Amino acid sequence: MKQKSSQMRFAPWPVVQAALALALSGLLLARPQAAAQGFAAGLKLCGGSLLPALFPLFVVCGLLGPLAPVLGWPLRPLMRLCGIRSPRAPAVLVLGWCGGYAVCAQQIAALRKTGELPPRDAALLLLLGCCSGPGFVVGCIGGQLFGSVALGLLLYGLQLAANLAAAACLVLFLPKQELPAGQGSSQQKSVTFPQAINNAVQSSLTVCGCAVFCRVVGSVLGQGMPDGARPYLNAALEISAGCADFAAAGSVAGVCLCLSLLGASVLAQLAALLQGTVPLGLLLAARVLHFVFLQGLLHLCLPLVPGQAAVFTSLAPQVVVMKRTAWDTALAIAFFLCAALYQLYKTCQSSYNNTIPAAHRSRADGPR
Repeated sequence: MKQKSSQMRFAPWPVVQAALALALSGLLLARPQAAAQGFAAGLKLCGGSLLPALFPLFVVCGLLGPLAPVLGWPLRPLMRLCGIRSPRAPAVLVLGWCGGYAVCAQQIAALRKTGELPPRDAALLLLLGCCSGPGFVVGCIGGQLFGSVALGLLLYGLQLAANLAAAACLVLFLPKQELPAGQGSSQQKSVTFPQAINNAVQSSLTVCGCAVFCRVVGSVLGQGMPDGARPYLNAALEISAGCADFAAAGSVAGVCLCLSLLGASVLAQLAALLQGTVPLGLLLAARVLHFVFLQGLLHLCLPLVPGQAAVFTSLAPQVVVMKRTAWDTALAIAFFLCAALYQLYKTCQSSYNNTIPAAHRSRADGPR
């Protein structure tokens, strides 16, 4: 009886999760207009920036398997210093720094499944490569929100430096090296173009789903909240919304807070893309250290950026309202929707074939 009672222990987290889901459902029903506004904002975010930026990167990264050692050649000394021996690890770091956290998580999960990365190397690569891409930091935050590409370049470089510093502090807490260096499949199977499209569709749907949901939650919870507290709520939920609010207030330190803590949307995306191959507990500790290092580096280097006073006083003229979608963005969205519909058709057809008994299938396939 004692053994049976020990197996039926009370698990508090599922109960708390169910209670939060019920409370959120009540808020969605009580504030439908705010939920609709958040959903529209999430779709605009996905169609305007996430899909055009991430979907082509997912496809290209899936096809770059044979060229991975060449792409990561400049980072081989850093990998040796960290004790990472996998020949594809430097390319994962390069792609993560160029494409952002979603590309980094997708590549790490793929290498973990093929056995090319032991747990320690995968966890360390996640700490080093989990960052916002240059398109978001330099183009969106620096160029659009603050009107200074130099500031965007500075923030992008500082976040990578904070990644390295936080990872160096947590080296002793990494998992043990279960596989000897070099063990695992040394050659990854080549990915065909349809397979790369399929994988990119699945990853893009995961990213967009998390972003839309967090935008809805932020819109519902933010209704009636004081203006000073709303940027912190959006920063805790979705990184782009938090950066936009802090940039409107002229706070570069608040934007750095968003870049360090990432938000619930990014953490949910990482958990979905990694598929349990790398635990996220060490990453959470690293992001707290990342915030400390990034704030310190910001205070040291921000006076070096010219024109910072003008950046903080010219926010209103920098807002550009788009009346229509550019042709390349529309083409990327249409291509993504076609691929998603094709994948949905294949999934429905496969599930339908599995539900039909074998006798009926043999009759249907036999001579008539």
